[in-house]
Amino acid sequence: MDFKPTTDPLKSFLFVAGGWTCVALAVLGSILPLLPTTPFLLLASWCFYRGSPRIHAWLHRSRWFGPTLDDWQHYRGIRKSMKYRTVLLVAAVVATSLVLNSLPSWLKYVALGLVACGLYVIWTVPTLPDDTPRAPRTLVQ
Repeated sequence: MDFKPTTDPLKSFLFVAGGWTCVALAVLGSILPLLPTTPFLLLASWCFYRGSPRIHAWLHRSRWFGPTLDDWQHYRGIRKSMKYRTVLLVAAVVATSLVLNSLPSWLKYVALGLVACGLYVIWTVPTLPDDTPRAPRTLVQ
């Protein structure tokens, strides 16, 4: 499989469109508890790398997304404080949602099962100590 940036304009457009779709889903994932953020960021980074190195560099320089992408690229993990904040936020939002809605009990259990799967994935990602040095910025542009 070829993982170099493409020179075909149509493929480039499709990769950039896919990248922006993944960024939008990542932003939604930072708000909605059942939608992950980091996997969509990683996929957006890959799409932008293939379709537009300039947008790829912008994403990695981003104040909001850059540090997470740099930690993943350099250390293959996420920081302890981010992991704990994510788990607490997901638990609080899901608990509040389940208490304040009128869903049937079986649907609440399905939602809890899906959230448990998501939390398991978050929990199994390697954890970086908070005092880990910031990953070096390797992208130029």
